[in-house]
Amino acid sequence: DYSEVAAATYGDETIYLDEVNYYLRNKQFMYEYYYTMYGMTDIWSSDTMQDSLREEVMAVIYQTRVLCDHAEDYNVELTDDDKELVAESVDSIINGEGNEAFLEIAGADEEMLTNLLTKNALANKVYNAIISETEITTTEEDVRQNSISYLLLAEPETEDGTEEETDAADETEEETVYYTEADANDVLKKIQDGAAIADVGEEYGIDVAETNFGVNEEQTSEFGKAAAALKKGESAVAYVEGEGWYVMVCDSENDEDATATAYEDAVEEEKAAYFTEVYEGLEKAKFKVYEEVIETLDIAGTPVYGVEEETESETETAEGESASAESESESETAEGESETAESETEAE
Repeated sequence: DYSEVAAATYGDETIYLDEVNYYLRNKQFMYEYYYTMYGMTDIWSSDTMQDSLREEVMAVIYQTRVLCDHAEDYNVELTDDDKELVAESVDSIINGEGNEAFLEIAGADEEMLTNLLTKNALANKVYNAIISETEITTTEEDVRQNSISYLLLAEPETEDGTEEETDAADETEEETVYYTEADANDVLKKIQDGAAIADVGEEYGIDVAETNFGVNEEQTSEFGKAAAALKKGESAVAYVEGEGWYVMVCDSENDEDATATAYEDAVEEEKAAYFTEVYEGLEKAKFKVYEEVIETLDIAGTPVYGVEEETESETETAEGESASAESESESETAEGESETAESETEAE
């Protein structure tokens, strides 16, 4: 009975293997699902992958305890509405149609799930309280994005490369059209003489693509450097080794949608950085992981994705509910804490 097997301790609290197993199976499913999408099915043959998964799980558990310990410092507690949401989440997982096979592997029951999701909900509120104090310094002008339409005139492939790459190139040689710098300059001249880039692209058999660049951000590629410097209506050509010539036109110096997205991303990055800074300074109890116990959870021999009666959406629901109290930024930070949690285990 995993609920009676001690897997770790945080201060005076004992963390049992049933909680660890539930976290682990959720994250295991996520990895198996995404790797399978890319045709990789033997992902657990490496001890490194299995160790990484275990460390990631223990890091999330560790961070959750740390944040819950500081709830009072941030005047945070669960409201009746919060508790009701926890109860609804537990019911959705336990009684959700098609979850039976997953729950059998994860070994979840109502009491364990209620405790787990309650801690997650409280930790999430502490997390939000911390990041609410972030002083945002980024402005929309800092991340302003332009809008670029471009044609890529592919250059001939070099003789370098593997045999497989050469064979692949030979198979598509009749279908692939290559261009020269002279072609790129001709395309640019037609555009500068007033032709629409779409019309020129059609003439050369090249589809027009669109992208954005931060006009006030440092660009590393020649394409980015040229594109970021353009004013509305201006055009240019840039060569990128191994790809070809990018002939581009600036459609807008401020793509409002792209700028808004870039700003949101920058704000989230600032909040995540602030959280990490604050979290590192929080007082933490001793965290001890019983590695030999954690290693008894069979990963390679217990696949989670594709188990009978389990569907993608159903398991994603279970995953989402178990982590309903974790925001994306918090989860990423927790994963970054895996080394910290592991070192604390040994150091203390």
